[in-house]
Amino acid sequence: MIASLILGLHLLGFIPMENAAVFLFIYGGLLVLAEFFLPSGLAAFNGVLSLIAGFALYAGPESVLGLYVGWGVFFGIAFAEFFVLGACIFLLLRYRRQKITTGAESMIGQEAAVLEWNGKKGRVRIQGETWQAESDDALDLPAETKVTVSAIRDLTLKITTS
Repeated sequence: MIASLILGLHLLGFIPMENAAVFLFIYGGLLVLAEFFLPSGLAAFNGVLSLIAGFALYAGPESVLGLYVGWGVFFGIAFAEFFVLGACIFLLLRYRRQKITTGAESMIGQEAAVLEWNGKKGRVRIQGETWQAESDDALDLPAETKVTVSAIRDLTLKITTS
């Protein structure tokens, strides 16, 4: 939204091209930095678009601030920025799909051994620890029966028979 305001003020003639480009660079850089603290992807995407808009103002046959920036450089920078942003998004999505390996949630899907069981409640041993467990159905489980952990609620494991 601020980038649109900057571009609008430039196109209406209130801000010179050099200042508009510098404002877009600063705004885009701040958004990319803000992405470290607000990991949603939206700030980085808007920041990259602001940086590209700033580069687009510099690109062209005329010299701006004594520098010539060709369209090839502009498209190269735009491609590199989107490639890095796309790679970060890909790695983030791949990381989020990984199975949880730490904490209580890592026990979901693992086998546990029944220590004692009475109807719908009992105690099981998993990863060398004793946990309270319960099931939806009344089960007759002798000691050392293997069961599977299906969920965890508070400090109680929800189990199903293997």
